[in-house]
Amino acid sequence: MENKRILILYAPLGAGHGMAAKAIAEAFAQNYPEFEIKTANVLDFAFEIFKQALPRVFVYISSKVPFLYKWVYDGFNNQTRYNFLNRVSDVFIKKSHFVKFINEFNPDFIISTNPLPMQLVSLTKHKKIIDILSANVCTDFGFHSLWYNGDINYYFVANEEIKEALAEHGVNKDKIFVTGIPTSLKFNKKINRKEVLESLNFNENTPTLLIVGGKMKYAVISKIVKKIQAGKETQFIIIAGRDKKLQRDLKNSSLRKKYNIKTYGFIDNIQDYMASADIILTKAGGLTVAECMQMNLPMVINDFIPGQEEDNVKYVVRCGAGFEAKNTKEAIKIITDLIFQPDKMAKMKESCQKIAKPNSAKDLADFVAEIILN
Repeated sequence: MENKRILILYAPLGAGHGMAAKAIAEAFAQNYPEFEIKTANVLDFAFEIFKQALPRVFVYISSKVPFLYKWVYDGFNNQTRYNFLNRVSDVFIKKSHFVKFINEFNPDFIISTNPLPMQLVSLTKHKKIIDILSANVCTDFGFHSLWYNGDINYYFVANEEIKEALAEHGVNKDKIFVTGIPTSLKFNKKINRKEVLESLNFNENTPTLLIVGGKMKYAVISKIVKKIQAGKETQFIIIAGRDKKLQRDLKNSSLRKKYNIKTYGFIDNIQDYMASADIILTKAGGLTVAECMQMNLPMVINDFIPGQEEDNVKYVVRCGAGFEAKNTKEAIKIITDLIFQPDKMAKMKESCQKIAKPNSAKDLADFVAEIILN
């Protein structure tokens, strides 16, 4: 029998869509090695200028002009969504290249972690060029109507609220599966907290705060460290990510000499530090939130993109898995209060465990495999 083929599409408008696509590919590779899996960035089929510019424009607007991003996000959360996606695909994407790519790979199932790729697939179905089983994988904890598409066969969503929202749009509930947001298989591996802390020269009985920098400035991090340390002895793991300036500032900082602090740039083993920390100070990306839930790590969220990440914050707070900090002063107060209330932190860990979906990618792969093998 000919091997089955799975095509996983994403658009790099935020890191989460690509990370979810990679996690799904990992799950297929581990559980169905006989399948042929291909992951593709839909912007690879765009005109070069848009391929380079669109991700940068997205980052700039969402971080520098958030009110504009929020206006666009809310403005297209209605019936105009189709016209919007059609215009985007008409202007930016070389559809003939996209169709040729799909025809040559000839997948048995198409999965998308972003609404734009699936809109292109939908257009090909209407023109009777391609008609392949397909699914959208929603990568946030709130619903936006861009995720809905009448030509999609299945949906994999983060929670029951999104399932209900899709049902209100006319989707059969039997086609919607609450599998959670797909996270990398590395978050499922057993991690010895004591060994990680020992490798950092940290005390396992001292509270540990993990700070994921993102857009955070050094002055803000410095203030957080000093104020929290003044209240109670605390250990800090600070991840600067790809922020080169923050990396340099942390490297040249005197903080590491005064306090028990470990700093890193971009890393691929953040799961070790999530498993070892008592609290995380982070932004509200869908994948980050899902990873924290999986690691039973209480969240203090100090940054989010208005729109989908705003929904993520509301979900985390509503479920008792974290707090929103509206400013640095509030973040310091929340973290300090939690450090002095281990029982409260324990309840937050339990809340994370209740809503976590650690097998999301595998459950999705199992469902798709059953569909195409039967």
